[in-house]
Amino acid sequence: MTPDHEPVRLQYWPPSHAVDAPDGWPDSYEFGTVEDAVAFAMTQSPANRELAWLRTADGQILKPPQIRRLWELRQPD
Repeated sequence: MTPDHEPVRLQYWPPSHAVDAPDGWPDSYEFGTVEDAVAFAMTQSPANRELAWLRTADGQILKPPQIRRLWELRQPD
């Protein structure tokens, strides 16, 4: 990714963890689009029943209900 095109970052946290907790974010999966990250989050089964969180290129944080809604609203191919 070039500096002017930041990746979308998908990360998994345990359900008991808050997105704004003071500790650092876990390692991320990087995607070129929010759509690709949402598809991965909704079709993969992470270990330990962790929850998906997305950080967009512009810094927006999408929590599990928002990710699920984007998945439901996607256009069929």
